[in-house]
Amino acid sequence: MRDALDGILSESASLINAYNHEPVENSVADIELNSFKRPVSIKTAQDQSYMLLESASDYMYCLIKSLTEPVETIAPWSLTRSILEASALSIWIGNPYLSAEDRVNRSLALRLDGLQEQDRLAKNEPTIDGPSKEQFIKLLSLAEELGAETKVKNGIPTKLGTHLPSITDLCGSELNDPKVYRILSSMAHSQAFALQQLGFQIIGPSEDDSERFDAEKNISNISIAYLCQHAGRAYIRTLCARLKYFGYLTSEVVKMIRNRAEILEIAGEEFLYCIWSEK
Repeated sequence: MRDALDGILSESASLINAYNHEPVENSVADIELNSFKRPVSIKTAQDQSYMLLESASDYMYCLIKSLTEPVETIAPWSLTRSILEASALSIWIGNPYLSAEDRVNRSLALRLDGLQEQDRLAKNEPTIDGPSKEQFIKLLSLAEELGAETKVKNGIPTKLGTHLPSITDLCGSELNDPKVYRILSSMAHSQAFALQQLGFQIIGPSEDDSERFDAEKNISNISIAYLCQHAGRAYIRTLCARLKYFGYLTSEVVKMIRNRAEILEIAGEEFLYCIWSEK
């Protein structure tokens, strides 16, 4: 399964680079760039989605390394969680079936969320510069120019474009994986019950205390398969959204993705975008 993940990463990177990150003529991405009243706003949304896809790729490479001898038992769970987070956000903006207006509205919401998070961080860490009020106002002006919905408090926007769902909700709506995300989060948050069950195994009663048990770090083969499957499922789903949006999804590409997905025991009907279930 690890080889299947590595294969889809390397082959998809070669595919996207071959097109120089430019959309195919008459693809959804190309039509939006040539018809939307402010093309740079579409380009911004496309770049946001791609940056998130790259983030998922980076975490995927780390996941593969962590599951290669000497295998880690705890880090892979948090890495898989990060793959789901980046993938869900990437699809949320890069969904090929969105209207151009909805895509830009989501892009504005994500940009505002970034400024707000940067502002919160700066208020708690004096050495970090926060965003200026002018940055908020500039983004607000852009949203108003585009006719997007806005909410303002004390001259600062609190909502632009649309509501940004929680990551848990996005993993449900974009990946259909909310339960898995909660399991992964319990490991990322170092919950004792999760660490004990998923990152360790009991090796017997303690010699020093009859009421305690000794344990050692361990990750089962079933857990490894579980992580590879859900990480691969999220990544492939995100990749396919990008490929369909940019017009890269040829029959040969579909064949490549299908072969990798079958190794990961991922069925075609699980995908919302463009896989062989449409063929």
